[in-house]
Amino acid sequence: MDDRWIKLMTSNKVIDVQEEVSGLIFLDAKPSYPVTVTNNKTINGVDGELTGAISFAPFNLLVRFGVDGQDEASIDIAEQKLRHIFNRRENYYLFHSQMPGVKYLVENPEISPEIKDFSSIELEANFSVKTGYSESLMTTDNFSLNSDYWQFGNGLVTDPNIKYVHTKRNFQIYNGSTDTVTPIHRHQLIITMNINAPNGFTLHNKTTGDKFTYKKKIRDTDTLVLNGVYPFKNKQHCGIDTNHEYITLAEGYNDFEVLGDGVEVKEIKFTFNFVYR
Repeated sequence: MDDRWIKLMTSNKVIDVQEEVSGLIFLDAKPSYPVTVTNNKTINGVDGELTGAISFAPFNLLVRFGVDGQDEASIDIAEQKLRHIFNRRENYYLFHSQMPGVKYLVENPEISPEIKDFSSIELEANFSVKTGYSESLMTTDNFSLNSDYWQFGNGLVTDPNIKYVHTKRNFQIYNGSTDTVTPIHRHQLIITMNINAPNGFTLHNKTTGDKFTYKKKIRDTDTLVLNGVYPFKNKQHCGIDTNHEYITLAEGYNDFEVLGDGVEVKEIKFTFNFVYR
């Protein structure tokens, strides 16, 4: 069981639960299926419904683990530590050895203990995953086909040409998610751009049709960041100088083009997590 583990990621540290609780054994974790939320409307005298936007509610992640102690006192100490570890004043990420490349943003769980004998106990911890989706453990800043943090079966494909930093006007961005990455659903998507454009430029995702336009002159020594729906030039909000649009990423490959007279691309970097249902 040495290869089975469970860890928490708070705002300032990673906690290995086995290291904190002597004798703890991670048994398994099972997420519930997605819960769809519809906004359909019915109209009197009209057949059927008018379909609205579909979203996803939080779902549950059931984690089972056991503790083998030496005596009753050691079990009491272990439970005291578990109460401290899993109950916090802020939400945190949970990840585990069954799916080591996936993390879940959870709130404090409901824990149900079952005493096996005087020196062992089995516990079920029921976590609510607040986002309604799970995410890749790492962002694309740390993308590597050779890294243990990225899993095949969770959007990873054997394409050595995948990269998230580009220096040309035409390029591809691979989204290994099982959903469109969009800031509207609070998915992280940060696009950092160093571009020389005497008359402004447009970043066009030809796959989705999205266009983000910066209307003024910009030099490649400036840094323009599109953080979700919020644009910043040299750390100053610059929405007034844009078309007030944002970029999304479809599943799979997205074809991009930088448009504009005299445009030269020094560097464009995409930072995001893959998201999963």
